[in-house]
Amino acid sequence: MGQLFANRVSNARALGLQTNKKPFAQKKTRKTGGSSSQPPAKPGAKAPRLESRIAAEALANALIQQSQGASLDQGLTRALKIAPKMSADERRQVVQDLYAVNRHLARLSWHIEQVGAQVTPATLLSAWMAFVSQGVQWGEDSGLEDRALMKLIAGRQLYDRAMPDAVRLECPPTFEPALREVLGDHFDREMNAALQAPPIDLRVNLLRCSREEAIKRLHWEKIEAKVTPLSPWGLRCSAGENVSATRCFQDGYVEFQDEGSQLAAVLTDARPGVQVMDFCSGTGGKTLALAASMQNKGHLVATDISEVRLSRAKLRMRRAGAENAERIKLPAQDDKALKKRYGKFDRVLVDAPCSGTGSWRRNPDVRWSSQAANLPELMALQSAILERASRFVSTGGHLIYATCSLLKCENDERVHAFLQAHPEFELLDASELWGQLGHGDWMCGEERFLRLSPAKHRTDGFFAAVLRKVTIPA
Repeated sequence: MGQLFANRVSNARALGLQTNKKPFAQKKTRKTGGSSSQPPAKPGAKAPRLESRIAAEALANALIQQSQGASLDQGLTRALKIAPKMSADERRQVVQDLYAVNRHLARLSWHIEQVGAQVTPATLLSAWMAFVSQGVQWGEDSGLEDRALMKLIAGRQLYDRAMPDAVRLECPPTFEPALREVLGDHFDREMNAALQAPPIDLRVNLLRCSREEAIKRLHWEKIEAKVTPLSPWGLRCSAGENVSATRCFQDGYVEFQDEGSQLAAVLTDARPGVQVMDFCSGTGGKTLALAASMQNKGHLVATDISEVRLSRAKLRMRRAGAENAERIKLPAQDDKALKKRYGKFDRVLVDAPCSGTGSWRRNPDVRWSSQAANLPELMALQSAILERASRFVSTGGHLIYATCSLLKCENDERVHAFLQAHPEFELLDASELWGQLGHGDWMCGEERFLRLSPAKHRTDGFFAAVLRKVTIPA
């Protein structure tokens, strides 16, 4: 299979870019008819095509950015920035099509190679257009597509029986053995679930309002939301809703957060008045959840190695009204100021960097990330982070280790290795803790860990273990 994102496009000619400031060769175009707003959900489904040349150019530019190493979000941001004149509908179409191409990357690449072409941003764009059209006669082309390639692909079915399982399920060969081991007979079902565009999960900011009030506020803005089945803080909306444009979001009443991630924050059990550290806080999603759980009472510290991420977290905290949170940029080694905080925190949450195998439905480009596939390096980093974070836990306090990975080598094995090296910590039964918190039935059967998956729980794949620091007899 052509590994688009493992390659680097040396110049922009792959998409017909010229040397002048005009990005694409000019062709006469006419307006096309209307379209719906969703890419095909399954073979044979009717779907839209790109409405305009400017939208096609933005999608093409985003694919080029990705081929040069940018993430999906980075490529999208850059592409939209240089195409400011697009309408809201065109921007929405570009977003949907870029995500769709990334979700179909292995299958599109397989078809392109089957007809003897090379996988490039240009051929991916053309192949996607061919499948989107579903054999319907095109009114006009955008001037970017390879019409000859489209004719070769037009008679093919997106899901072909000749495809290897890894291609059909968009599962990179690097991850397939480990995922088959952990998922067993559920491998196909879980991989298929990870291919579906997820709904929009929101966490209600309890510092601002209740779930019932958030539902009403969203309803006033023409967005229907329902309570999530597992998280006591969550709401769920249909995919495609523009929640970020609502006053409800802009005024800090709701935040975007997958239900699985919310459950990890719930298990942290951050109560009012306690000392809490969010050790790998990023832009502060879980920090905000912890602040709300603490009712702004107590001390909350968000740490990260990135000043940029912490700056974004500051803006989110201000919007959410999180007043008890302090931000600290982590140095390479703990300095004197940090060492003074050793053993001071009742709860330390570690949402560790990982392969992201549980987040493929929301972040389809992560499947093909070379960094995510470097499991030995990630496992060493996870162990080092867990070791460092454990120093801040007080006696009797909890250390919560979480990832958005499905792999045991990043989850169970990291926890057991840590416990072997640290007899001062013991594993708590997460199901018992959940019962004590009073949020309904435990959703993970006989598991002592929180272990979620897209097919079984309709969340991102998520893992969390709760460890307690105990007193070791002299």
